[in-house]
Amino acid sequence: MDILLVKSHRYVSGYIPGSNLGMNILTQLLRQKGYQAEMFQGYAKEALDYVVALMETAEKPKIIGFYCDFNNIHWIKTFAQEVKKRYPEVILLAGGPQTAGMDAEFLRDTAIAAACIGEGEETILELMDYFISRKGSLEAIQGIVFPDETGALVENEPRKPPEELDAIPWPDITLTNDYKHFGLLPILTGRGCPFGCTFCYEGANAKRVRRHSVPSLMDEIRANFKRNPAINYINFLDDTFTLDHKRVDQICDEISEIRTDYDFVWFASAHISTIDKHREMAKHLADAGLVKIFFGLESGSDQVLKSYNKKITRKMAVDVINHCVESGIHGISGNIILGGPHETRETIAESESLIMELLYNAPGQFETAYFSFLPYPKTPITLHPEKFGMAIYENLIDCCNEDIPLSRTETLDFTDLTTIRLQANKRLQNEMRKIYFDGKIPEAVILDSYRLGRQYGVFTRWNDYVYKNIPIDDAYWKMRASEEYLLHAQLGKNDEDAVVHRTFELWLYTDISGEKPQIFNQVLDEIDYTLLKLCNGKLSKKEVLRQGRMKLDPLGKNPDFYNQAQQALNKMEGYKWILYRKP
Repeated sequence: MDILLVKSHRYVSGYIPGSNLGMNILTQLLRQKGYQAEMFQGYAKEALDYVVALMETAEKPKIIGFYCDFNNIHWIKTFAQEVKKRYPEVILLAGGPQTAGMDAEFLRDTAIAAACIGEGEETILELMDYFISRKGSLEAIQGIVFPDETGALVENEPRKPPEELDAIPWPDITLTNDYKHFGLLPILTGRGCPFGCTFCYEGANAKRVRRHSVPSLMDEIRANFKRNPAINYINFLDDTFTLDHKRVDQICDEISEIRTDYDFVWFASAHISTIDKHREMAKHLADAGLVKIFFGLESGSDQVLKSYNKKITRKMAVDVINHCVESGIHGISGNIILGGPHETRETIAESESLIMELLYNAPGQFETAYFSFLPYPKTPITLHPEKFGMAIYENLIDCCNEDIPLSRTETLDFTDLTTIRLQANKRLQNEMRKIYFDGKIPEAVILDSYRLGRQYGVFTRWNDYVYKNIPIDDAYWKMRASEEYLLHAQLGKNDEDAVVHRTFELWLYTDISGEKPQIFNQVLDEIDYTLLKLCNGKLSKKEVLRQGRMKLDPLGKNPDFYNQAQQALNKMEGYKWILYRKP
């Protein structure tokens, strides 16, 4: 084998290995040029074990290329050192967004021969020509850094990114080693971002926007469905999918046509300003099957937003998210960064008040979380943090899994920001639970969340933070979302034949140690407990009532028994303890 491309991360809570589209494209290009190329992605140990096993075979690669991002750069250092120690003959390369921050010391410590900066389709081919075919020189290859003979860093002229994306092969998702687990199709319809946010690598280093043509995009989507009809969720990975409203309209029309043949929904990211300018776009997206949209909110403070160069205001964000809800988009997600430019307790309070406003404007639909500022390489803030009232904790970067602050501001240090993030996320989750318990989330919204999760794998923090942590309610909504179980009011005339089903197992949640049984502090009268035991999913309502009367009123002395029994069943249905299934 000529080259193995590897994407690998340590295991951390919340990280899900996904298909690396860039590495996938490079693998195909290399094969087209006649090179023997493979790719592998996985967690740290399995990736190292894979490389070690491969190096003991006749197919061992001459070159190993590591994908490097902010989250895995420390592991890649360890990984590269271990590989080079065991197999000194192998040539090591690196690519990915974090290579922009690699210095001479990193390359020297890892024995990485060269690192590709920026998009690598042309660069990787020239590197292969040099290392495999011995053609040309490193000095002549644009878009790389490498150590010279003395160990000093050589930074070559940047490479202009490719303009004609349709000339580049689309990713082949079957090259991913865990492809069999994918009901999700990741698609990147374009590259670059024009907004120039001061914290963002893409906006600071890849401003020129280039796009695949819509016909090419639709051909690719259809080809993936023909290859794997089980795909049911498309994730458009563009930083700003909504940049060109006319193109979005065209894509929506085409996707609507494809959805007549295949059952799927989709996700995209958007910029607040694009929806604000073209309000009709939101409904078009929803009508075409978009069920979740992400906005980079970053802050609720207009001062901080200005320092981020976000080109939005707090009011604009509120108006646009309200409009998305009105337009029929089910899920709206937006993040908040803590510890950014000129951050104070007052600006953080503004962010929290924004989030609370949005939670109540769109209960069950808007979701968020608070994150620490991350110093991505070669961004305006990272290059000159002092201009933004910040300092970077350089010595902590290797310790970070996005779980600790890496910056401080003039008034907030490491301890402050750690405590603030913890408390803010706790308040957020508690408020979401309160909104649920106060009955402010429409039933239709909850049921849609469960249906979208079950049928298409659509994630929602409302499920993660609220629903699944209330076991009886979680089971109740799952049963209702299945459409097999109904409320009593939905049964119609044949309600007596419907089978009554508990939503939980009695032994799990029933406390019978006191004078009367209790379930989550709800005291059960004798009629409640008797009927609940009979609601086992085997008996019809008519039979439940008959057997209940035999136990409680065998002589028929209570003329109001059936009315009382129905009231008991209604009460238990209100507690989400029972549902009905048509026979």
